Amino acid sequence: MTVLQELARLYERLRKQGNAPPPGYSREKIGGEVVLDAEGNVLAINDLRSAGEKGRLQPREEAVPAAFKRTSGIKANRLWDKTSYALGVTAAEDDDKNPVPDINDKTRKEHRAFVESHEALLAGTNDAGLGALLGFMRAWRPEMFAERGFDPELLGVNLVFRLEGDEVDGKRRFIHQRPAAETLLQGGAEAPPARCLVSGEEAPVARLHPAIKGVAGAQSSGASLVSFNLDAFTSYGKAQGENAPVSEKAAFAYGTALNALLAKGSGRNLRIGDTTVAFWADVPERGQASDAEWLMGQALDPPDEDAEAGKLATLLKDVAKGRASAPPEFAPDTRVFILGLAPNAARLAIRFWRPGTLGDFARNVLRFWEDLAQEPPAWKRPPAAWSLLYETAAQRKAENIPPRLGGDLMQAVLTGTPYPRTLLAATIARIRADHDINARRIALIAAVLRRNFKEKVPMSLDRNNADPAYCLGRLFAAYAYAEHSYTKRSATLRDKYMAGASASPAGIFPLLMRGYENNRSALLKSGDKRRNFGVKADKAVSEIIELLDGAANLPRSLNLEAQGRFFVGFYHQWNAFFEKPDEAAEAAAENNDLTESEGASQ
Repeated sequence: MTVLQELARLYERLRKQGNAPPPGYSREKIGGEVVLDAEGNVLAINDLRSAGEKGRLQPREEAVPAAFKRTSGIKANRLWDKTSYALGVTAAEDDDKNPVPDINDKTRKEHRAFVESHEALLAGTNDAGLGALLGFMRAWRPEMFAERGFDPELLGVNLVFRLEGDEVDGKRRFIHQRPAAETLLQGGAEAPPARCLVSGEEAPVARLHPAIKGVAGAQSSGASLVSFNLDAFTSYGKAQGENAPVSEKAAFAYGTALNALLAKGSGRNLRIGDTTVAFWADVPERGQASDAEWLMGQALDPPDEDAEAGKLATLLKDVAKGRASAPPEFAPDTRVFILGLAPNAARLAIRFWRPGTLGDFARNVLRFWEDLAQEPPAWKRPPAAWSLLYETAAQRKAENIPPRLGGDLMQAVLTGTPYPRTLLAATIARIRADHDINARRIALIAAVLRRNFKEKVPMSLDRNNADPAYCLGRLFAAYAYAEHSYTKRSATLRDKYMAGASASPAGIFPLLMRGYENNRSALLKSGDKRRNFGVKADKAVSEIIELLDGAANLPRSLNLEAQGRFFVGFYHQWNAFFEKPDEAAEAAAENNDLTESEGASQ
């Protein structure tokens, strides 16, 4: 089924469970309530916010009549809105940066639109609550806010209305929750019917589709997943939503479900590069769906604690193999869905769509972790895909991650298909630029070589591997180790020659050999422990030269995957020179620090 169909089905499940608003409603952040008497006089404006994690007041989410899109112009919401619309007042600041009421031409126009739309909507109503709201429209003046000393801290928040004393089962009821209000909202003029592409039913078509919020990089007010807003999109006289007919009911359903997935704190979304990933399980019972979604979230972003990470890996293996030891709520045949979204101007682009089963998901995640395996491990715990992307970015900053790479990587992880070639290119480019050959980057290179090129990349030093690129990487590491053991230079071999050696070995290695002979001779003549370093380097060089058949015919150039093997060979040989992995990393960092500090002093 399509993305929209599955999201619409998710909405129906959420609605039955009481976790989604009814049709025509949406969950919005509400900061306060206006309490009215039967004639529409304002008795109080109460704060509905509560203290958040950092002590700051946070609005609460309420199901209210669905918000209208306000990309431009003035459009009032029904039975609720922000203070500039509902009261005709917004917030300004005094000299001490405190909020004070502000009434201007814009707020007057917005409040007038709010009043006029509600006078038309509520005309002829016999409901007490709606009648009180109609009375408010006729009696309220924006100046009353300051005259009556209402709290200026509430200026700018969204407000709902409540009739004094209106309660159901001891709980206060807002005017938009009254049955008469729900009936009134559902009785508007309907659009012409057409065959809905989502449900297959003949139904009124949505002219505009709902705004989707929570996608990183998109407009904070929301962006459209389906949109036709230019003349070029008009075909055979059909404009906007008529181009791809989706019923108002289906559009509301998929938009509500997707916004629920993307809501902050839902536990069913995460960000990978420029892609926001939403995921969910197709299980009738909400509790079982939550368990499956918890497992998916944990697998995509593993916990930091060793014990919890170990339990997660064991559970994924049980689910992947269909073992009886896996709890029933993690049934391997549970249908799951993963959707990747990215901003695209005022719209959203679908980077990937992956329907499947929980068992398939577990197998693909485990395969991803296996692709990254090496000794010693690059991570103490299984890595999250998003964390790998920082190794491809300049200065390891999120904004420097190559575009589309996050979505392409995630698709490969979830489907078991080849990794994007840009992952290998970007990783090698960063090594050539900053000369940092760390465990994480080598794990990435090895993963691409294993999956994309079916190569048996060793997890640690393979002394019998005669691949020329791997051997040349080892040889470069031996030369760099001899230099490091003999003297500390501001510009090391890694700084000056690594990029050239990995791409054009024939032009660089003869020069490196001459330099190595000088370092080797000095080390072997030393009377201290440096002589042992020279012996260790010399033994490795002799071993590697033999594998290269005397190094008589060095490759003139290495392609991208061969460069990957070069850096893997370098990393393996460099670590083999040291007793502990930490020592190898410290030695590499020592060279980098020396280069940076001396370069800064020049």
